[in-house]
Amino acid sequence: MEESVRENLLHRFLNKETSEPENAEILNWVSASEENRDEFRKAHEIFQLSKRNKFTSEIDIDTAWNKLSSQIPKVKGKPKIVYLDIFTKVAVAVLIIFAVGFGSIWTNEHFFGQTKSAIIQFEAPKGEKSKIVLADGSLVWLNSQTILKYDALNPRKVSIVGEAYFEVKTDRANPFEVSTASGMKLKVTGTKFNLRNFAGEACVETTLDEGEVIIEGINSEQLTVLKPGQQARYDIQNNRLSVSEVSTEIYSLWKNNELRFADISFSELVPRIERWYGVSIDLDSGISNKDRFTMTIKTESIRELLNMMKLTSKFNYDINGAQIKIHAK
Repeated sequence: MEESVRENLLHRFLNKETSEPENAEILNWVSASEENRDEFRKAHEIFQLSKRNKFTSEIDIDTAWNKLSSQIPKVKGKPKIVYLDIFTKVAVAVLIIFAVGFGSIWTNEHFFGQTKSAIIQFEAPKGEKSKIVLADGSLVWLNSQTILKYDALNPRKVSIVGEAYFEVKTDRANPFEVSTASGMKLKVTGTKFNLRNFAGEACVETTLDEGEVIIEGINSEQLTVLKPGQQARYDIQNNRLSVSEVSTEIYSLWKNNELRFADISFSELVPRIERWYGVSIDLDSGISNKDRFTMTIKTESIRELLNMMKLTSKFNYDINGAQIKIHAK
């Protein structure tokens, strides 16, 4: 893009005068290099300074850019979910990572129309893991079969089903909230923690590495304030919380492609193996649940793992692609 053409296009873009093809051209140019992103930031700063007397609302650049990069369409009525395939849409991922943007007032008018809500959804498929950067700069690792959602208009309030590790960017004036399907909620300002909240499991597990986490129950009552080195297990059915001291590092090893479990039964282990390897396991009801397993998985194949388990438990298995049958010996 020639310099004079680019300057003219950026000027028209910031004044909401560009067409959809021109918007796409700008997005491609900005995502091409850090140099282009710096140039855009400077152009945007100059534009905002020139408009300062006309706009009295605070401009949240990171949040607005996240809205633009996600290319959220106009919605009417109930919130629209925008699905992002974080493994294939590289250009969008780049835009999210550097997270710059335009004034929130302008973005709402230009892309959202009269919408009251626009839900962004990230999903890590079975057998995969991913790392994302939220609009406020917080980092989140998603374990296999994990879904994270947030409203683009309020990116520091997220919901999650599955397992995720959070490194939350500090903002004491604007707490970060994580909601779970159980009704349990976490509130933090800046911290590092692992949250396990898979559908069908009886407990929600929160393990804190750094900072502080406020845990609330289903009626928004404060249940505890978690400190580093502690793990909270929330009993969903009874709305009851227990806290214990743990070696926190073992609960987030999965984000570094390492899975460790200790003294775990066959039935507890199966869903973890399914998520880790992206397989489906048919477990024979005749398999004893008294057998317990303690091991670490790094680069082992599913066959190597099952063979290791057979050293301490009596069973046979059959593998047919992604389908595995484990039956009593």
